[in-house]
Amino acid sequence: MAVRVEIKVDLIGGRSLKAIALVNTGFETFKPQLLLPIKAAEGLDLWPDLPGEARVEIYDTAGGPMRVYIIPDAAQVSILTEDRESKSPSSDIVISHTEVEVLISDKLAGQLKVLIEDPGEGIWRFRDDLPDKRRTSKPPEYWT
Repeated sequence: MAVRVEIKVDLIGGRSLKAIALVNTGFETFKPQLLLPIKAAEGLDLWPDLPGEARVEIYDTAGGPMRVYIIPDAAQVSILTEDRESKSPSSDIVISHTEVEVLISDKLAGQLKVLIEDPGEGIWRFRDDLPDKRRTSKPPEYWT
């Protein structure tokens, strides 16, 4: 199992979307980024008509190079739990043709104050939760 959380994505001046996102510390970035599969980007009206500030980049992944579309500082992302909604840091949106899950980058996970307690069991907590607080992973959501 891995750590997956329910999130809310609020585009700056636009739509919102709720989704389950994989906290992927292997998705290393220089700033907070949220990767969306094409189907999720469609739900936010970001695809196929990309905003003018979008740019194309090639990301190195475990499966090889991948073309992505980056919309800088496009959204605020928060984690939704049974007892709270986290703060909403600004994040780039990264759109992928290949990925089928929404992915939270390492920098975004840090901004959201996610502490992974047991990745094998999907146990996590917020950095400001009491030390004995155990939150459990959500089931995966695939955008195919």
